[in-house]
Amino acid sequence: MVSYRDQQDNFWSLPSVHIPLDLDQVDRFPLLAQALEVWRRGAGDGIPSTIDPLDMPPALIKGISLIEWREDAGDWYVRLASTLLAQGHGGPLTGARLADGLRPDQAGRMRERIRVMQESGHAALDRFEFDDRKGRIWSYVRLALPLSSDGIKRDRYALIFDPDTFGQRIDG
Repeated sequence: MVSYRDQQDNFWSLPSVHIPLDLDQVDRFPLLAQALEVWRRGAGDGIPSTIDPLDMPPALIKGISLIEWREDAGDWYVRLASTLLAQGHGGPLTGARLADGLRPDQAGRMRERIRVMQESGHAALDRFEFDDRKGRIWSYVRLALPLSSDGIKRDRYALIFDPDTFGQRIDG
């Protein structure tokens, strides 16, 4: 099995499309709408510490990734990688730095999106598309949900990939 780090060069210079979607469009993606409702129920007056995959629609389980800030490394790391991503990358991603495999400018944009979402405390809905050097299509709608280990600091989040849009081209 090829490791994520071994495949890093495949992702180093990707052309990519990022389309932020208004959160009120989440109903176009029924599984993500259900995930958002689970997160909102858990949030109460703040931000939940985690999401329980057992509360999610079963079809979403393969699309859930958990990301956490590691203070010792000063970066975001994959705590739990979704099956969709691990299969697409050809191996496990758990423990990988989130920015691995991205060009520095892409990593900077990604960190800025995370910062904005975490500061706002609001979920974010986005569409992404790119082809890797092996010709694989990476296209999906993704819901990002801020999480907090202690109810105050925003040091975690969940990425929930919509399996119904995974691999479908934006114009298709």
